Amino acid sequence: MYVPFEALGEPGDEVDVCLIGGGAAGVAMAVRLARQGHRVLLCEGGDQIFSARSQTLYEGEVQGDPYPALEDTRLRYLGGSTNHWGGISRPLDRYDFAAKPAAPDTAWPIEREALDPYYADAAEILDLQPISPDQEIAGASLKRIHFSLGNPVRVGQKYAGELSELPTLRCCLAANLFGLDTQDGRVTSATFKNYQGDLRRVRARYFVLACGGIENSRLLLWCNRQTQGRLIPQSATLGRYWMEHPHATVGHALILDPAPLDLVDHYNIFLSPTVEAIKERGILNCGLRLHRMDDVVTQRLIDELTAVAPALARRFDALNRQGDGIYSLLLRAAWEQEPRRENRIELTREVDSLGMLRARLVWRQSPLDVRTIRDSTLLFGDYLRNHDIGRLQLADWLTTAPIRPPAEGELAGRHHMGGTRMSHSPEHGIVDRDCRVFAQDNLYIAGSSVFPSVGHANPTLTLVQLALRLAAHLEGRLSRQAAYLNSGILPSGSSAGLVSRLAAAST
Repeated sequence: MYVPFEALGEPGDEVDVCLIGGGAAGVAMAVRLARQGHRVLLCEGGDQIFSARSQTLYEGEVQGDPYPALEDTRLRYLGGSTNHWGGISRPLDRYDFAAKPAAPDTAWPIEREALDPYYADAAEILDLQPISPDQEIAGASLKRIHFSLGNPVRVGQKYAGELSELPTLRCCLAANLFGLDTQDGRVTSATFKNYQGDLRRVRARYFVLACGGIENSRLLLWCNRQTQGRLIPQSATLGRYWMEHPHATVGHALILDPAPLDLVDHYNIFLSPTVEAIKERGILNCGLRLHRMDDVVTQRLIDELTAVAPALARRFDALNRQGDGIYSLLLRAAWEQEPRRENRIELTREVDSLGMLRARLVWRQSPLDVRTIRDSTLLFGDYLRNHDIGRLQLADWLTTAPIRPPAEGELAGRHHMGGTRMSHSPEHGIVDRDCRVFAQDNLYIAGSSVFPSVGHANPTLTLVQLALRLAAHLEGRLSRQAAYLNSGILPSGSSAGLVSRLAAAST
């Protein structure tokens, strides 16, 4: 049920899990845990629908390569950025979880098999269509890949009934996280602030921060400063290794034989390099998006080809006039970005209307990033030329030296990832393989901010899989604590410290 802000923090009002953030990850976890009978509080800083008072809190600064204004890249109300996403989804490739020769920091502390059990439930939450398996294209160093392209779900709307009616779930809107208190390695309470400046303190066994790939970092940087570094003592990577999926138009192509790419029945197809090509070229992952163009564009490209390959142009022109299978394609791409410490979220000196410091994004593409997109595009050009079935025309920006990504156009997918990366140790990340903040026994992070690397696939499916995995982990902890406390029997080898921790977790 929905509760007013004034009802937060009343005496005896402790909950099992306090979820902070009502986007895809937060809503998925709240509904999953409440269905199991756990007492859940979901606090969303925005309103039920879009409001200027909430959205302006996302304003910030950008330094580095051209990037859209931060407030234009995400939405701050119930449902989060699922309120404007396109619904395009596929899992990360298995290879995306491993260290790549060109960028060893791409390794995750888990493999994709850790997420596979949560695929079906995540697909149901996101209303995804079945995704066909990838198919390697003979002689191309490329594979045909597939996405779910169904209607994009709005999780705030889809789960509106359960957010209102689940008996153990309470949802509070306009509740903005403003502080986290910690003692002896546990978060003892979270402080929330409304738009009138009122404060409420919430106690819970577990806290989960699920506010997105910029705000997770911003909020932890703010709260860590408030606690003089006690929340995250080893904070060298906090906010760092931030990543995006750069997007751009990369060229046009003319193709004679559409059969290998299945262009006869499909206007849009998707390709990516094979694992072997990624290793051999020393690049990262990339998704090429091929869109069929109309006959006017086809003839224009044939005319332009006359200047560089007149014999081939005459051949194309003759076939095109006969209506004999000439296709023109627009090539767009989204590619993996190298995880680099320099790319980061940090705090500015400007405060928002709640009195919290705003975020600054420092973001630049590396030489490996631009080489990844150039080489991936050339793999397609090599395939057309080597099989004499077409020709590729690169976009102008890919033909200059040094290559500089375009300063306008798509720029990026608005996919905010990294900043609270998952790692084996606190020296190299913020959360462990269970998404628990290393220095806190009961504080977890949900969402794409925990990604150590990003592949090329849109992140929503993966972050929901991670959220469901985290929900299962919390279910296990809550069940074990309840069993131990009810039986009075502690597990073999337990210590007095465990007794006190269990008692603290039960209150």
